[in-house]
Amino acid sequence: MVTILTVVNFILRFPPVIALLLVSAGAAAPALKPPLQHAMMGVANGCFVETVAFLDQWNDAHGTDAWARLLQWGAREDEEVVMGHAVAVCESRGALWCWDSNFGWTKLPVEVAQRDNVATVAVPVLKRYPKVTARFPTYRNDFPQTPGAAKPVAQVTATNTSVRDASIVGAQLAKKRPVNVVRFSHGPEDAKQESAAAVFVFHGRYCVYVPEMGTVPFRVRGDVGNLRLIQELLRRAFPGASGVKKVSG
Repeated sequence: MVTILTVVNFILRFPPVIALLLVSAGAAAPALKPPLQHAMMGVANGCFVETVAFLDQWNDAHGTDAWARLLQWGAREDEEVVMGHAVAVCESRGALWCWDSNFGWTKLPVEVAQRDNVATVAVPVLKRYPKVTARFPTYRNDFPQTPGAAKPVAQVTATNTSVRDASIVGAQLAKKRPVNVVRFSHGPEDAKQESAAAVFVFHGRYCVYVPEMGTVPFRVRGDVGNLRLIQELLRRAFPGASGVKKVSG
């Protein structure tokens, strides 16, 4: 039977052994340092736009040649409306990493040589969502764009939360591309609601972010300043959407 006195005597006789054990225990599981510190915008239903903002910062830090992709799932690549979730997958320090707006950083157990195999990369990412039946994971990657001359202004004190969030997204994403932030009304005539949207292009898709819904990429071509086109696209999610107008700074 080991007594307290026996333990004390062992410690006194072999202090270097005890010190080595303590050091080994403390170094057994060192915390992994994330490849990049990123501050989120904190907007509603923002996984797609949060990931776009993250990738913009990643390119600023590592250069546009650094490998990074937006991984999205929810619908087929050739379908017009794509809903689901979006994360970033990046190569750093000889490994693949995932940045998720819900969970932060995760080092993926996938060989870097498999980085372009989206089905393989998606497996450990989707394990975070056991209750979700994910469909058709797809990579998206932006093309270099020139920011617009008139950039949206973040209206952080707006009483309408939709206007606040859409304007925050617009101001952030406009650092790298043209973005338009608009107001619009929807709903029955006797109970109209006012909302807002941030409109931008990513991966060649016309993207419309509405805080109540999230981001939908459309397979259409057009300028982000085309209010008639924006209203037409908004009506697909919000029947009767009308009164689309640019949000002033």
